[in-house]
Amino acid sequence: MARPLSLQIYVSNDLAHRVRMAAKANNFSVSEWVRLLLMAACDGEDPASGQAASIERIHRQSVFAMVGIDALLAGHVDPQLRDRAHAAYARRCKQLGIATAIVEGASK
Repeated sequence: MARPLSLQIYVSNDLAHRVRMAAKANNFSVSEWVRLLLMAACDGEDPASGQAASIERIHRQSVFAMVGIDALLAGHVDPQLRDRAHAAYARRCKQLGIATAIVEGASK
């Protein structure tokens, strides 16, 4: 077996502490833990790309649910229900400190 090569990286004190704690929690040395992460990333198991795929899936499901609910509200026998739901949504977003969608062309 060839002698392992050393790679050197620089990280913040906080990240170094987190890496040490994560390695310890998994019963690995820091070198073993980082080596496993690097091998997984090089083999295409990059956690960041997996997270991006999950976010994309959730986004698509949210859009589908939003369109479906809007269609049901638009077709409801009470023609004011859809407008009341949109108004309630805007109030809740304001309460939570979440910006509602900006109208196209508007500036904020």
